[in-house]
Amino acid sequence: MRRYKDLTLAQLRTFSAVCRLGTYAAAARELALTSPAIWEQMNGLQRYYGRKLLVRRGNGVAPTADGEQLLTMVRPVLAGIDSTREAIHERGGALPESITLATNLRVLAEEVSRGLRIFQRSHPDIRLHLVFTGNDVDERVERGEAAVGFTLEPGPERDYEPTIDYQAAGEVDYLLVTPKRHALTRSKSFRLEQLARHPLVLGESAAYSRRRVEEVLHRHHLQSSVRIAVETSSDEYTLACVRAGMGIGITIGAGRGPLFGGLAVRSLRRWLGTARLGFVWRRGAIISPAQRELADAIRTAIQP
Repeated sequence: MRRYKDLTLAQLRTFSAVCRLGTYAAAARELALTSPAIWEQMNGLQRYYGRKLLVRRGNGVAPTADGEQLLTMVRPVLAGIDSTREAIHERGGALPESITLATNLRVLAEEVSRGLRIFQRSHPDIRLHLVFTGNDVDERVERGEAAVGFTLEPGPERDYEPTIDYQAAGEVDYLLVTPKRHALTRSKSFRLEQLARHPLVLGESAAYSRRRVEEVLHRHHLQSSVRIAVETSSDEYTLACVRAGMGIGITIGAGRGPLFGGLAVRSLRRWLGTARLGFVWRRGAIISPAQRELADAIRTAIQP
């Protein structure tokens, strides 16, 4: 069968953008094209594969089952192609001008910053761009807004994104955080049921660390007896609320640095285990030596 036209890289990039953004108009704005040009590329792509790849959904478009399959295959290819220029430059001795790291772990700001400093000593000419964000670290890396992500690894109930690769970075404790000289952090015979005597400050219910806390409380038949006084979307605010006297907190971290100033910390590893941390890269992308060195520096800095 005669093919409609040769497949082009531009068509695949446009297809990926249309699927991610949901409309031809949004993809046209991002790619600096016109909507008719987007439509023409997608029409040609569907003729090339002989399959319907996109279907109308509301005011936008979405991939069909065949489109989803193509998207899964194409994204790592695009990531690999996008990373080739920098990889070739680095292997030729040229360092990148900058590296962007995205993370949502404010509670590890001291450790991350120490890692950046370790890297900076070796590469003072590389500008580091640090982005603190919400729960969209994966998405920022997938969109190419950050070269590397640093976040909690997904919990067992959450699948890994097919466009993302995770690599273990280390682990940190779950911590009980109280005001200084609080009885719970001074007691030598702490028991988990003692938490029920105090109002708790916890992360929001969607956070994996919060679900881990609730799972352990449920296993120890404590979930109905504890009182959650404050929910926060940031460990930084959890610590601030504890410091303000609103309750005792459970967070993750190393328990060091200015964020923990004026607070007492006790490890809950015995009951809650540890929180695992991971680096995030686009699946298929060539990880440059500089990016690996940055990740190694952060990994060194978070070690106890």
